[in-house]
Amino acid sequence: MKVDTTNYLSLPFILSNKKPRLIIITGKGGVGKTTLAMAITKAYESVGKKVLYNCFDQPLNNSLSRNLNLPHFLLKMEDSAKEYIANKLGSETIAGWILKTPFFSSLFNMLPGLGHMILLGHIINKLEEDPELTIVLDSPSSGHALTMFESPQNFKEMFRSGLIVEDIKRMEDFIFKADQMKVVITALPTEMALQEAQDLELALKQRRVHDITHVVNDLLKICPSLEGSTSDELPDFLNKKISMEEELLKNLDSSWRLIPHYTHDKPSSIIKECSLLLTKEMHDS
Repeated sequence: MKVDTTNYLSLPFILSNKKPRLIIITGKGGVGKTTLAMAITKAYESVGKKVLYNCFDQPLNNSLSRNLNLPHFLLKMEDSAKEYIANKLGSETIAGWILKTPFFSSLFNMLPGLGHMILLGHIINKLEEDPELTIVLDSPSSGHALTMFESPQNFKEMFRSGLIVEDIKRMEDFIFKADQMKVVITALPTEMALQEAQDLELALKQRRVHDITHVVNDLLKICPSLEGSTSDELPDFLNKKISMEEELLKNLDSSWRLIPHYTHDKPSSIIKECSLLLTKEMHDS
């Protein structure tokens, strides 16, 4: 079934009308994950929702965050690990000593999934402490997202029992509980990118993640500034790109959401405009 290209991304659809507590934006690098994650955060904030953006142990774009007045919190893997160990041992000092040992440094290097699991646990703790809070997680890449979801099961099988396994089960109870979490896979309108997005969806479903939405980003075909233009008025390369997008969209069903190309050269302007679009459609619904 051909995609309705007039149907821009709508926040109610992303949420499936279920209001998840944790929204994870993932996909390959350079597909607009940060733009979408920040726009969703600002849209939530604009309608009075308590929301925080998190970039998952990646550097925050401080100037962009200040420009948007973005509600956010930062996490560093070492700080999260120290907090986790301190809670178990009842001592921040001892936790700090442990983390400085060569053994723990080597452990994190050999098992990167351990750090992902600790960060995810920190995020879940924050959500459990505040039932009104929603967190929009800007996942660094699709590979990180897969590691994040497979790590709890891997470490549960590794440790088998004990306090860590109990914590893992609590994490799994949260992330796999109905309506608690949603994953949004973002892709650019190219054949390879869309296939990669579908492959990622299959891999996530194999890891028990089922509430998944696809977003096709940066579509010239539905670019507001090009609406009403004829092929004679556009450069050849734009006509060719629009034609390629049309062919790609024929193979997608109507469950894929579409984001137009924005002509602004400032990321903050794009995020603000996308946020306004999301907010408007949420009100209209």
